[in-house]
Amino acid sequence: MVTDVPDPAAPESLRKDQRERRARIVRTGLRALAGSDYDRIKVSDVARDAEVALGTLYRYFSSKEHLFAAVFDEWQDGLRRRLGRLPLEGDTPEDRLRSVVHAAIRAFQTQPQFYRLMIVLQTTDDPRAAEVYTPLDTLFADVMRTAVDGVDETVVSTLRAVADQGLRAWIRGRLPIEAVYQGVDDTLGLIYR
Repeated sequence: MVTDVPDPAAPESLRKDQRERRARIVRTGLRALAGSDYDRIKVSDVARDAEVALGTLYRYFSSKEHLFAAVFDEWQDGLRRRLGRLPLEGDTPEDRLRSVVHAAIRAFQTQPQFYRLMIVLQTTDDPRAAEVYTPLDTLFADVMRTAVDGVDETVVSTLRAVADQGLRAWIRGRLPIEAVYQGVDDTLGLIYR
């Protein structure tokens, strides 16, 4: 007989010690992903390294995808802070957009496993993982808005699509990373000239 597993509690409803335990699990998952690809990581290893029982991990996360959506959130939060501290290069909107989009691409170039995870999360059927990930799927748009006040949303969506399409081709070995940067540069050239 299969019993229903209760839904994990919302993070904001947890007691302080539970929030700390959940955060420790997420940080452990982040360390695991920093050193390996998503598909090679076992949830049981994350639980072991976080020093919690596997059942305890599943009280906070309904699935591996749900856990790693929270991990991606943690990683992306750090990336946003790092990108926000970068001095924007250039005097024109084109130059500032190039600077910030290139920096975001470099982050994925340095840690491609996070881009592969992003693809998994964009296509997840797990509603809890999607609930965590969907608001995060704005990295490129957010960094562009930060770089250029009042940037046209058509510019944002176009550059985001170009960067995303290029990174997807690169991650699959179909395009060199230089072509991803060049695609962004060519698009900026078309928009601003």
